[in-house]
Amino acid sequence: MVASVSALTSSAQASSYYEADDYYAEGGLSPSEWQGQGAKALGLSGEVDRDQFRDLLDGRIGEQQLGTYRDGQLEHRPGWDVTLSAPKSVSIMAEVAGDRRLIAAHGQAVKTAMAHVEKHMAATRIRDGGTVIREATGNLVIASFQHATSRAQDPQLHTHNVIMNATRGEDGAWRSLEPRAIYQLQKQIGAIYRQELAFKVRELGYEIETGKDSLFEIKGVSAEVVGAFSTRSAEIEAALSERGTSRDTASAAEKQVAALDTRQAKAATDQAAIVADWRETASAAGLGMDARLAMVRKAEAHAASPAHRADMAEQATMADRAVAHAADKLGERQSVFSAAALQEEAGRIGLGKVGYVEIGAAIDTATKQGELIERTFLDRRGAEFSGFTTRQNVETEAMMLRVEAEGRGALAPITSPLAAAKAVAGAAAQAERAGFGWNADQRAATEQLLTSHNRITALQGYAGTAKTTTVLATFAREAEARGVHIVALAPTASAAIVLGDALGARSDTVARHLLSPEQPRQGQPAAWIVDEASLLSARDTARLFDLADKNDARIILVGDVKQLGSVEAGAAFEQLQRAGMETGKLGEIVRQTNAATKEAVWASIEGDAKKALAALDRGGGQIIENADRAERFAAIAERYAGLDKAARARTLIIEPSREGRDALTADIRASLTKSGALTGPGVTVQGLANKGLTRAEARDPMSYDKGDVVRFTRNYADKGVARGEAYSVECIDPAKAAITLKSEDGREVDWRLRQWGAGKVQAFAPQPLDLKTGDSIRFTRNDREAGRVNGGRGEVVAVDKCARTAIIQTARGTTETLNLDSARDRHISHAYVETAFAAQGRTADHVIVHADSKATNLVDQKSFYVGISRAKESATIVTNDRPRLMSAINERAGQVQTAIAQVHGSGPAASPPTLALGSVIGMG
Repeated sequence: MVASVSALTSSAQASSYYEADDYYAEGGLSPSEWQGQGAKALGLSGEVDRDQFRDLLDGRIGEQQLGTYRDGQLEHRPGWDVTLSAPKSVSIMAEVAGDRRLIAAHGQAVKTAMAHVEKHMAATRIRDGGTVIREATGNLVIASFQHATSRAQDPQLHTHNVIMNATRGEDGAWRSLEPRAIYQLQKQIGAIYRQELAFKVRELGYEIETGKDSLFEIKGVSAEVVGAFSTRSAEIEAALSERGTSRDTASAAEKQVAALDTRQAKAATDQAAIVADWRETASAAGLGMDARLAMVRKAEAHAASPAHRADMAEQATMADRAVAHAADKLGERQSVFSAAALQEEAGRIGLGKVGYVEIGAAIDTATKQGELIERTFLDRRGAEFSGFTTRQNVETEAMMLRVEAEGRGALAPITSPLAAAKAVAGAAAQAERAGFGWNADQRAATEQLLTSHNRITALQGYAGTAKTTTVLATFAREAEARGVHIVALAPTASAAIVLGDALGARSDTVARHLLSPEQPRQGQPAAWIVDEASLLSARDTARLFDLADKNDARIILVGDVKQLGSVEAGAAFEQLQRAGMETGKLGEIVRQTNAATKEAVWASIEGDAKKALAALDRGGGQIIENADRAERFAAIAERYAGLDKAARARTLIIEPSREGRDALTADIRASLTKSGALTGPGVTVQGLANKGLTRAEARDPMSYDKGDVVRFTRNYADKGVARGEAYSVECIDPAKAAITLKSEDGREVDWRLRQWGAGKVQAFAPQPLDLKTGDSIRFTRNDREAGRVNGGRGEVVAVDKCARTAIIQTARGTTETLNLDSARDRHISHAYVETAFAAQGRTADHVIVHADSKATNLVDQKSFYVGISRAKESATIVTNDRPRLMSAINERAGQVQTAIAQVHGSGPAASPPTLALGSVIGMG
């Protein structure tokens, strides 16, 4: 029940779509229909004609021939097949029980999904001088062919939608289609189809049971019946299992390979006989003829009842709430999001209750009311799509920029220019005696911060420019000497502790500081130094600024706009610099001891992947190519396991995806076991991984799974809930937004998400974890009472399988015993591989980066720079394809949009920006 997208290699390949496998087809031909505005422009409608179909596949449009000639041969890709398949229960009720209304509903849902593709994904590439630009066209030529059976001869209602490789541009000329959006948004296409089908199935009088990702089945068709008709699904699942993956974890490409590998040739069948076989199978599985007919009659009667029609009409009014909730969720992660993503997310929330048209109308209403503001959305490659921001995101950024602007000139400087110069000279001389010279940037930036009159200032420095040991240490020391209270802050506890230790100051996370800031002595000024400021969201930055304003504190933001940004919406650090925030800048990198590695880092800052890889070739590291991911992972694992323990401690491995990190970790542990670095019997623990829910997701019961563990960040005494305690998810009732929780001592809690707690909760998913003696682990949750920091590391020195305990030696040299059945001690994971986000802020002698060019959302200029800039001595890049990796990095800048369009200020003296809400609505 998914959308699959596959490229056609020849026009002959598509001829099979005409073959009838439907007992309701007439004349031996599969039901077919032209769709799309492009087809309409060509005068194509009704049934698909074979000759017209073949001509279009071959690129012939009237007198025009699409494609390019190479060595005298025409090259033209025919098109793409987007196949949309109904849920198995829908196919069963349509094809086995004989409810033909469901076939029409499927056809209407297919049309809706393909219209969505046409509106949001149709584009071509146009050469404009020396550049190639993407132009959205909004028209496609689609030939749709409907079928009723799978290749395994199971009932499977599905439609092949053949998108021709042709679309008409604004100038009226036909050009080849640019298909990347269709591939990248494959899951979205399937979701839109399922959402519209769910709505229509309920209109027809059936009840549905919903699942995640807009999945659903007709209520009353048991799992046993569905399983009896899922031969193809079982074959594909088995093929994926052989490859060490599953439907849940496999990529779209891996699923397609498994589907092709298990694909059977089409067999001619007697349709009457096959339907009779289906009905026998259904009866044997518990859905006999009487039960089938009763379900259809009940649904027909229900659909005809005035009460049902009134109920559907009333539920359609929730479209406004669905759009508002969807915008809240998307707006937490992105300041600007695509219109297509908003439509999909709202449909997921209103699954079965609202249709595509109702959601579109609700989006229009929210736009007219100013809750949604139209903006151009840019994807990872810079391609433009229609999109939105929210009023809330605009107001948040406006407040942040206003507080910074109003704070210019608001405070007395910490020292005079002369005193600042003396302090810098003294610090530089002391560093010189220790063998570390100061550069001009470090001197200038330190003096600038010490003499600033502004409440909010910043220090922008590339990775490895020694920001902390030079500028910040001197600033903190001089400020403390003059009675200024220093607080070290960072988005993560580990980064805050490192900064606090370096400055000899109290440290805390930004989140905790926002909840309960430490109050200095009465009248004592304070300076809050915030490291890794690029990771701060616009929301948290605005709240921090407001808090500083109320407490009359100054803020020094420290970071690097070239590195990865916040996982939440906004690019506050960069946006503030563009708006003219006073910023000291460090541009001389001192981390790398290898000149070639440093050259590679500089090239990565410039976004020049070709130059960076060439520098690694010249002695800065190594580039390893292998098309097979499993072989790449095996090579990394073998290389790492071949190092001695000390060398492994100096080596950092980066894989950008969580799924890839887990797979690579498994390979590394297998190699370490083989080498003898991991010993003894292992013990399996259900580790707890943070689900990272947005605030909107935390209010949605469908965000939780049975077995999850939740912890509340405040007490709810009247509910019997204590802050920080672990409660397991036992039962979920989506209709009532109710979850039954159980405490570790067996008490049950009735959690009503719409009434309490959803805004103050963290959710964790169980993840099987094998521990052996010698394993490297990290803690994944802050636990002040236990002295644990999220990201803190340790080594397993002993495990007791019977007692289910593990003794850990921490990085501080202390030992502690973990009870592997206690939720408190299960916030752990293996520590062999880092994602790029987790690696930011770390340093190692040697770095191994796995960079797959196809990882569209994870491999870009920022992640590439973060990866190789961790290395002091060498960086090794392991990739599927070097040329494609270079193209991918050069194409994907990794820039983050802001709700208020970014403008460049003219420096610290720039006049404060005008931030009236009306002035930003509609900005593109």
